[in-house]
Amino acid sequence: MTRLFENGKLILEDGIIEKGAVYVKDGFIEGIFIDQWDIDADERIDAQGMYISPGFIDTHIHGGGGFDVMDADQRALAEIARMHKRHGCTAFLPTTLTASKERIQAAVRNVHAFMHSQSEGARALGVHLEGPCISYKYRGAQNPNYLCSPSIELYHELDQGLNVVRRISMAPELDGALAVAEYFSSRGVNISVAHSDADFGCLRQAMTRGFSHITHIYNGMSYVSSPDFYCKTGVAEAGLLIDGLTAEVIADGKHMPGEILRLLYKCKGPDGMLLTTDATRPTDMPEGEYELGGLAVTVTDGVAMLADRSSFAGSVATCDRLVRFAYKECGFKLHEAVKMAGLNHARLIGADRETGSLKVGKRADIIIFDENIHVEEW
Repeated sequence: MTRLFENGKLILEDGIIEKGAVYVKDGFIEGIFIDQWDIDADERIDAQGMYISPGFIDTHIHGGGGFDVMDADQRALAEIARMHKRHGCTAFLPTTLTASKERIQAAVRNVHAFMHSQSEGARALGVHLEGPCISYKYRGAQNPNYLCSPSIELYHELDQGLNVVRRISMAPELDGALAVAEYFSSRGVNISVAHSDADFGCLRQAMTRGFSHITHIYNGMSYVSSPDFYCKTGVAEAGLLIDGLTAEVIADGKHMPGEILRLLYKCKGPDGMLLTTDATRPTDMPEGEYELGGLAVTVTDGVAMLADRSSFAGSVATCDRLVRFAYKECGFKLHEAVKMAGLNHARLIGADRETGSLKVGKRADIIIFDENIHVEEW
């Protein structure tokens, strides 16, 4: 089966080609053409001058369309995958949250089974474990009843020998966290700082032991403070300053203003910055009352929050919304915004050889969208 995506602006890793085509054979990119091409294909997709782009990738998705990864149900994952693909996401990490060990295990088993049976929607690339080893102080919308201490044994129990966990988000200041990071990072798992009360010194040490990423920077973490009059640097500032740490931001225009995205860009550049949805059950659903990990959630004004309004509760963002905000409101170059919402996520989990950009030999995870980032083809 061959397909030709033609007559569009090609979004490549380092820029945009004004007119080009992408030739696909059996699901993989076989050729990229600029200006002119004369090639037969079983199916031709005319982009009509719109953008031909690599699909978006998000390594931090809890749910959407009324479903949650923690439902541990094949239909739920299928609906989540279909919903996010409608918004241009072609690959993702189903993400768990703080819950009982048994519930997390059930969700992990479900993702593993889904990966081996999935036929449509955004492809599941593995599991992201967010929690249960996080700070009580910065727990946000994570259920405090199930917080626990990290250990290598615990994470082996959660993975259950399935080798499906590709990312772990936890607080590095907790006893045992550095040993977990060192062990699993050496096995190719991304280790991310999340919901943490660490200071700069702790972050610098954590980086030497395997931590390499900041989960939703500026949300659920310590900032500069002065508990004893003298200022102490928190996770957010350390994430900006330490070059070896990449950082993701919930770029929905609600969690963080555009100024923070521009600051993050100034500090990390287009290769060290990721756009993430942190999408939850109410994504692409009507505003109203929902549930997240046993906690009551309210969705209003495009924001998900705990019912008592004490914390955000993930988000109701989609990948196209992230790119639109970064491009239209923050003034980022479009090809860089696409990289932040795609290739950089693939690099985070070592999947960039197979997906994340328009390149010969990679999977043909291709979407078409217009100048306002409205996805037309997926």
